[in-house]
Amino acid sequence: MSGFLQYFIGGMLEGGLYALIGATIVLVYKSTHVASLAHGQLMAFGALFFYFFYGPLGLPLIIALPLTFAVAGLLGLITERLSLRPLIGQPLFASFLVTFAIFTILDGVFNIVLKGGVIGFPSFLPKTHTPILGVNVSVSQLTSFISALVLFGLLGLLFRFTKIGLNMLATAENHQLAQSAGISVKKTFSIVWGLSAVVAAVAGMATANVMDIYHPLPYLGIKGLIVALFGGLDSLPGALLGGIVLGVFENVSAGYLDPLVGGGVKEVAAYAMLLLILIVKPYGLFGQVRIERI
Repeated sequence: MSGFLQYFIGGMLEGGLYALIGATIVLVYKSTHVASLAHGQLMAFGALFFYFFYGPLGLPLIIALPLTFAVAGLLGLITERLSLRPLIGQPLFASFLVTFAIFTILDGVFNIVLKGGVIGFPSFLPKTHTPILGVNVSVSQLTSFISALVLFGLLGLLFRFTKIGLNMLATAENHQLAQSAGISVKKTFSIVWGLSAVVAAVAGMATANVMDIYHPLPYLGIKGLIVALFGGLDSLPGALLGGIVLGVFENVSAGYLDPLVGGGVKEVAAYAMLLLILIVKPYGLFGQVRIERI
């Protein structure tokens, strides 16, 4: 029983990071109806920015954090301005392919920076452990999980109670109708990409704090997409639940099946979950089922 609790609690904490990555994809889709593949790289670069400011430059944490968020948001704005804005009003599939192109370009830059090595992420959270239900849990992971919950709450309030959030929802429904209602689609796109890049930076820092900065880091964006698809591409609560379910599913299945098959179960579990949800509920657990009249 203690082994199961170890896998379950560890999976929940890891799932909080997946959920945070998934939230960036939901944020963009909920506002623009574009499923982004680029946010895995935005997440990785957020971790790189913090490493540069807090590590080599030696800036205090109170300065390094806001500076990281500012530069990450600027990267999101530049990405939107140069590649997504010209596609406003065009087929959404074209925008989806552009996000893949952005991922590929940034992946090349990321590998140039890494030079095939690993960058040790500067520790800014406690490395101690605390017992939860008899299981020793990393305070660093627990802090990241709580931060993810708080951030989900803030994003939910943004869409429900602010004018910017409502403009995002209106823009996602129809660009032309939103413009006719006096909503600046260009400004909304900029806000969405800037904000989602900041959230991606938080996810990148939290993830790199556990696994350091190396080549597979951006590819966690694929797991974020799986989480978003599982919960529903337009559902923030769905992303949170999907992240936790994926984390627990990966840890429990790997913990019990790896000794039997020799390892690798954790890498397959995410795609097995994706296949299952697409077959059973293609719109995700909480996604809106859209019916179009012909």
